[in-house]
Amino acid sequence: MATPRLFPQILAAEIDGRAHNVQYRQVQFNRLQSNIVLQTDELTQALLEWTGHTLEEVRAEICLALDEIRTHYDSLDAEKNLQEEYSIFHGKDFREGKRGVGIVYIVPIGHTIFFSAISAIAAALAAGNCVILELKGNAPIIKLLQDLLIQALDRDTFAISEKRPDDAFLRKTLLINQEESMSSRVAAVVDRSADIAKAADRLVSARFAFGGASPYSPDIVLVHEAVLKSFLEETARGTWKYCAMNAKRSFSSESVPELLSKTEKNPDAQVIVTGTGWGVMKVDSRESQLLQGKLNERVLLIHPCTSPDDAIEAARQNGPFAASYIFADPTSAKYLAQYIDARVSWVNHVPTEMLVGPLASDNSPLGPSTRYSPATFEIQRSQIVTETNISLKMKTLLHAGSTQSSEKLWREALTPLKPTRQPLGKSIGHFEQGIITGGVLTLTSLLAMTGTLVYYMGKYGSNYFA
Repeated sequence: MATPRLFPQILAAEIDGRAHNVQYRQVQFNRLQSNIVLQTDELTQALLEWTGHTLEEVRAEICLALDEIRTHYDSLDAEKNLQEEYSIFHGKDFREGKRGVGIVYIVPIGHTIFFSAISAIAAALAAGNCVILELKGNAPIIKLLQDLLIQALDRDTFAISEKRPDDAFLRKTLLINQEESMSSRVAAVVDRSADIAKAADRLVSARFAFGGASPYSPDIVLVHEAVLKSFLEETARGTWKYCAMNAKRSFSSESVPELLSKTEKNPDAQVIVTGTGWGVMKVDSRESQLLQGKLNERVLLIHPCTSPDDAIEAARQNGPFAASYIFADPTSAKYLAQYIDARVSWVNHVPTEMLVGPLASDNSPLGPSTRYSPATFEIQRSQIVTETNISLKMKTLLHAGSTQSSEKLWREALTPLKPTRQPLGKSIGHFEQGIITGGVLTLTSLLAMTGTLVYYMGKYGSNYFA
């Protein structure tokens, strides 16, 4: 194995741009997919031992990883790439031109480690990069991943690192450290307008699936007090059913009893339901330490709120969030999603696939089908032939002497902007509606007071002034 400090073959391949070739990337994807398919039995067994997840969950992880490979592979178009490469030759602009950053260094998280590694490798490869994957330890899944990937991928453009290289080397790479985002928290909000049974079912699955260790599992569930009782009942029922179905799995959650013990001694917290290695708790105090940290256990924490605004305030005290799940009618969901500080808000559902793997990258939009967009691993390389209109305008303005054309351009620049053509009051938001309602109530009160004053002045004023 290459010395982590040097990786000379990777540096050489990055310099000659070997991974830029689309046909080369297609071959790499084919070999990777074939090797995984050939070793699915070994992979399944190693992941079962590593995670303690159910067979269904392990198969779901492998399927998602293979889907990522297929999606990125299908996005590669050799003919289109050739046309773009010769854009300048044909006198055409290629403003969207991009290429890979060069070398991507990936540190996967232990949670669903197979998908976490493959999702990043596939996107980096699709963007045309050399890749170094950090894998430490002697667990069977680590050894299997090392062997599988080294057999599948070209050793000139892919390498395994068992030790973190020094900063001098890392500066030559794009570092994707999935472990850094593991402290980011996720919130859920259940409004009084929500389908309570659906919300409870989705959030129980999100909290307890995949060992409760997913970065996208909800860390705090804010529930409107008007529906709190029914939500707790649905949650308790759903948790018993879900955990009973998966009772044979091996849980490694020693911190759960400690958390339950803390709750029993805390007057502001209450254990709603509990079992071996799992629990549901209601936490009343917003300052409770139970609500402050990231949860990595099979524990669901519920906190009551008095209104949507109160839920937003509770979220503000605990955020910002990596994501939020909002269960509410469209009007309330729009308001909550707008004012809860979360990178992504899912409304009335939990995307189950997001419970597998790492948090999505902050540097690119969340894609509908892959965890990472190739754009995360690319840099802009535009190629422009055509002179723009603004460039021609600048030439006219900068031309020595006052000309009729430059004066015309000057007058155009000073022309007022077009009117908005948006009549006042056409679109009324939540806050505007609140202001209007408050104003109407205040005006109504003033009119009532004025009417009462006029009445008594008319009744008694004549006697007073007589």
